[in-house]
Amino acid sequence: MKLSQFLAALTTKNITIDLVDLTSNAEIASLKAESYAALQDNIENREVTQWSIISTSHIKAVLGDEIV
Repeated sequence: MKLSQFLAALTTKNITIDLVDLTSNAEIASLKAESYAALQDNIENREVTQWSIISTSHIKAVLGDEIV
């Protein structure tokens, strides 16, 4: 699933999302779900390979390669 699809499916838009690169484990960005449209297309098109709930208002999404 693309990151854009994952974030669009969230019904609560005030959740903080940490985006982490699968290969390097480096944080790409931390943002509110409602502002995901501001991301560059190449980030929005990356595959969500894993995700986890950190708390009731915080999610971590691990991103793989871009899905074309």
